[in-house]
Amino acid sequence: MDTTHYEVVEYWFLHQDECGLSVDWDEAEKLCWRCAQERLLQRCHIIPRALGGSEEPSNLVLLCGQCHAEAPNVADPEFMWVWLRAHAASFYGTYWYNRGLREFEFIYGRKPLAEFTEKPECLMPKLTVAIDNYITQTSTHWGQGKLNPATIAWLLRQVEKELDNSA
Repeated sequence: MDTTHYEVVEYWFLHQDECGLSVDWDEAEKLCWRCAQERLLQRCHIIPRALGGSEEPSNLVLLCGQCHAEAPNVADPEFMWVWLRAHAASFYGTYWYNRGLREFEFIYGRKPLAEFTEKPECLMPKLTVAIDNYITQTSTHWGQGKLNPATIAWLLRQVEKELDNSA
């Protein structure tokens, strides 16, 4: 019988400090431990079965499909926790938006909206309108339920263009 999500959470609740992780143990049965999105969670092996990893709760974490695909496949059990903490988002639901910001910086070599010097209270209403205009031209990949980093980068660039034209 497969190890349940409950068993995985209960094990790590007793053996790992939640400090620096994306989720609290109270919500770890429903939120991905890396991106904190409420998604269908998969049991991810800390040490892959191909490298001798077991099906015990001590060798499993709970990740959404996308984070599972990006998780390390190494025989070093400590690295999973280093990786999870390195990707922790400060606020629930912001992980993929942060990735979108980094994607924008990678593509364009600068931070989004860096060239706009308007005061935030003046810029925010314009940002809201621009985002509303372009969000309808985006979609999610089937089964993802969220915008991916490349789509967020595109959205930010379109918003910048609109703000630049309205100045």
